[in-house]
Amino acid sequence: MMQQIASRFETEEGPEFPCVFAQNAFARGNILCLPVPFKDKGYDLKFFYDGLKDYLEDCLKWDGSVNTAQPLLVLFEPVAHLSSTSDYQELFISSMQYLIDHDPIPWVDGTPTAPEREFWSMCFQGQQIFVNVSHPQNLKRRSRNLCDCMVLVINPRERFDIVAGIHKKGFAMRQKIRENIDLYDDVPRSPLLGHYESGDLEWPQYMLPDDNETPPLRCPLKFRQVEEIG
Repeated sequence: MMQQIASRFETEEGPEFPCVFAQNAFARGNILCLPVPFKDKGYDLKFFYDGLKDYLEDCLKWDGSVNTAQPLLVLFEPVAHLSSTSDYQELFISSMQYLIDHDPIPWVDGTPTAPEREFWSMCFQGQQIFVNVSHPQNLKRRSRNLCDCMVLVINPRERFDIVAGIHKKGFAMRQKIRENIDLYDDVPRSPLLGHYESGDLEWPQYMLPDDNETPPLRCPLKFRQVEEIG
């Protein structure tokens, strides 16, 4: 799987991988990987929980430089019976729900728990996070297909606000990445892509459909425990 991921960044022909931040992290050896094993009848989501917790604790030490930012790639071990888009949707939902159900820390102050509201963001361990879902059934949206398994690319949300926020340089960077997407993918950039600080919804951007006609995945996450804690 790691060879497949590396090939996305090492191509000598055709357009480069669209995300300049990912390119930079790969070139500097800053990409971290968390392989989640499949045991008996399901994935070891406790292992995912613990690994993400450790990662976010380390992120609190970040010095604010884009050159030291380390994205986390969560790789779910490929299994034969997991192959359709709906399979990957269910795995994504169950992994997020596990985090919500077991996280003892209250939802970040001021962050809604309704994904259909502006300024909602997934939260874990007292931090907002952004989750980019990659899976093999993204055949046309190649920038969301890193290898032969589902991959969650996770960053603390604040990093996007610092390096690509509501400022001239940030808007230019986002525009450049989206122009790169149009060159790299076999389908134009998704109309669901937006800007969190402008109030565009986050949830639909996590797991993009493979075309621009299919409606985004509706969010079935339950936040009861989060609301009780808060």
